[in-house]
Amino acid sequence: MHTHYHNIQWIIQKNLTSEDVIDQIEHACREVGVDCHAVNVIPFSEHLPEFPAGKRSIFYGSTTTMYLVYQDEKYREGVFFDEKTYTVAHYLEKWQEHMLNFGAKVLTVKEVRNLNCEKDKLFFVRPDADSKSFSGEVKRFDEIDAWFERIRASEDMGITEDTKIILAEPYHITTEWRLWIVNGKVVAASQYRENFKLKTAPGCPQMVIDFAERQCAHYALNDVFVMDIGLCGDQLYIIKCGCMNSAGFYQADICAIIRSVTEYFYRKNK
Repeated sequence: MHTHYHNIQWIIQKNLTSEDVIDQIEHACREVGVDCHAVNVIPFSEHLPEFPAGKRSIFYGSTTTMYLVYQDEKYREGVFFDEKTYTVAHYLEKWQEHMLNFGAKVLTVKEVRNLNCEKDKLFFVRPDADSKSFSGEVKRFDEIDAWFERIRASEDMGITEDTKIILAEPYHITTEWRLWIVNGKVVAASQYRENFKLKTAPGCPQMVIDFAERQCAHYALNDVFVMDIGLCGDQLYIIKCGCMNSAGFYQADICAIIRSVTEYFYRKNK
């Protein structure tokens, strides 16, 4: 138990987080010696739920929760996010050829619709922002327009004609890993996909850790963030990055993540 964490707590979104993950986070918090509170966040609410006040709070939950906290100056330090830099366009600028989609186009929905392209040309399409407004998919060019309309009709994700998206060449990614990074160092990792199918496994090869830390030495998106890395052919590439506060854990060591992030949070503005 670390008594110097007495002024820190984790606030976990109970709804939309599996019971198993909540149990693991709560167990990790007990191991580390920090308070943990599970709360329900009302979908599409513009307000955070009530939780014990008076302590510095680190949050974990949905993208909606992350945005609510980010917009609240009182609690913003508890999410590791910046809407200006958590975009694929920014990653492409900073990491360039080390990004899988280096050379991709960053376009609005309207600009994509106005492109003159062969109908059967395949593109990988995903949001530019770290909003999870829709999942990245490979589509034929003549399918994209109807696909966007279906997304807009079925989900309230705020997609408009001005929403920026990434239009990239599709690649065959053999294996994909998610890495949790604190102060430029990998503190936990998990495989999450193999040959485009969900296949989780704890950890990752050392070469993946070395690659991630080299990229962080060149440019670190934040003191705390997640980086997804893929093996394409015999080369490693950054697929995307994301906010730790709303990233799925897969089979990562949750206790190592809670410990590392809590220690960083304790030392920040100590």
